[in-house]
Amino acid sequence: MAITINQIAQLCGVSRGTVDRALHNKGNVRPEIAARIREVAAEYGYTPNRAGLALSRASHPIKIGVVLHSVQTPFIQLVLDACRREASNLSVFSTDVIFRLSRSLDPLEQVSMIEDLVEQHNISGLAVMPLHSMLVENKINELVEQRQLPVVTLNTDLPNSRRLCYIGQDNYAAGRTAAELMRLVTGGKGIISPIIGPSEYHLAYSERLAGFQSEIAQIAPDIHVQPTHIAEDENECARQATLALLRGCPDLSGIYAITPGYEGVCRAILETGNAHRVHLILHDEIPANLRHVRDGLADFLLGQDAEMQGSLPLTLLCDYIQLRRRPKKNNYFTDIRILLRHNIASLM
Repeated sequence: MAITINQIAQLCGVSRGTVDRALHNKGNVRPEIAARIREVAAEYGYTPNRAGLALSRASHPIKIGVVLHSVQTPFIQLVLDACRREASNLSVFSTDVIFRLSRSLDPLEQVSMIEDLVEQHNISGLAVMPLHSMLVENKINELVEQRQLPVVTLNTDLPNSRRLCYIGQDNYAAGRTAAELMRLVTGGKGIISPIIGPSEYHLAYSERLAGFQSEIAQIAPDIHVQPTHIAEDENECARQATLALLRGCPDLSGIYAITPGYEGVCRAILETGNAHRVHLILHDEIPANLRHVRDGLADFLLGQDAEMQGSLPLTLLCDYIQLRRRPKKNNYFTDIRILLRHNIASLM
C-alpha cells in the first residue's frame, strides 16, 4: 500500500498541512523542511491523486498561462481551439488557463505578456509559442531558474532554453521531407523557390528552409533553390511576391510554401495560368489547403497535428505541477503527415 500524507507527516515530524503545502507547492514551508518532505515522499513512492488534488485546490486553483503569436493564421487558430478544449477539460481539476494572444512577431510584446501572467496572475506554469529571441530565451531561463516555474514550448522551440519540453513538428525534418517530395515530382531538376515569411524571430520557418536546402543539395544537385522572402505572413503579400516570382522566372519548376500566406500563393499560380505546371508543396491541414490538394493545384500537403500541439502542453504542465510527474521526453514531435489528393477525403 502506498504511503499516505499522514504517514509522511509522522516520519518528518510535521503537520499534515505542512506536507500538503510542500508537495503541492502552496508555499509557507521552510525550504529545508520541504526538501525533506519531498525526499521521504519519493523514497516511499507517494503518488498524489489528481481528483484528490482538485478537491484540495478547489478554493485555490492552479493557473497556467498560454502565450501564442501569429494567432491570425488559420493553423494557429486550430492550435488555439485545441488548447481551449483542453483548458475546459482541466477546469474540473481546479486548473485555470489564462491566454495571451498576439498577431505580431514582437519579442518585447511577448516578454511583456509573460511578465503580466507571472506578476499579475501568479501562474504556476507557462505554455508558450516562443519567438526566436534572446529576450524571450532569457525570460524563460529566468522563470525556470529564479521562480522554478515550468515552461513548455509548442509549435516553435527555443532548444537552448531551460524549458521542460517541446511539443511540435521537427521543422528541419519537415523541410527535408518537402525536398524529397519536390525531387520526385520534378525529376530532380529545375528551379525551385521556397516562399518564406519573416523568419528573424520565427525559428520554424528558418528550420524548414535549412532542412529543404540541405536535403536538396544532397539528393538533387541539378535543382537550383531560389528562396523568395516576404515581409508579412498574409495572403496579399504572398500573392504579390509569387506573381513577381512567376513573371520573373517563367521556367520555375516548383514552389515550396513555408509561409502561412498559402492562399495568396495559390491565387497567384491560378492568375498566371501556372496551375498543374508549377509543382506546389504546402504546410498545414487547413480547409483551404485541403481543397487545393483535392483540386490538383498543390501536389502535397505536410500536416503537423494541431490537436496535439494545443492540448499536450497543458496536460504535461498539469502533471508536473499537480503530480510532480516530469515529461518522459525532451521533444514530443508530431507526425509529419504527407497528404495528397488520394488520401484526404476523410479530412474534408
